Amino acid sequence: MGFGDTGKLMASVLAASELSGGDPVYFNRPGVALVTWNPDLKAVCLESQGWADTGEAQAALDAVIRALRAHRGSRCLVDGRKMKVIKQADQEWITGNWLPRALAAGLRLTAIVQPASGLATMNIDDMARVSDTEMGFRYFSTVERAAQWLTDPPTSD
Repeated sequence: MGFGDTGKLMASVLAASELSGGDPVYFNRPGVALVTWNPDLKAVCLESQGWADTGEAQAALDAVIRALRAHRGSRCLVDGRKMKVIKQADQEWITGNWLPRALAAGLRLTAIVQPASGLATMNIDDMARVSDTEMGFRYFSTVERAAQWLTDPPTSD
């Protein structure tokens, strides 16, 4: 699917973050995170809504893997605008435990809407440097731009 169906696609993307789109919900803890499957994007959508303790962060990220497996997905859209700093121990769990399982579940592309917190962005950058993977990821300023990139994924040179 190209990005020609802009109205429908964007309505679906934005509806998922408002829980009114009818997309399957895999994790929902208000103020922490929402994880849904967006059939128009063929992607897991993770909306960070603020601070998450270790258990909440792990549960939300494990929900991403469940959604990938359930839909044989390979894409993830992370709305990180409200993301807070990620503790060092949680970063280590993400790179050493979660990321290998997510890749095994099929994750290949991740579009990240830039966190407002510069420290959260630095945490993501640090994890990307530590993990040596074939997963492509990019930062975007808006959900719409992130969705567009996922619907027209990059091709190998």
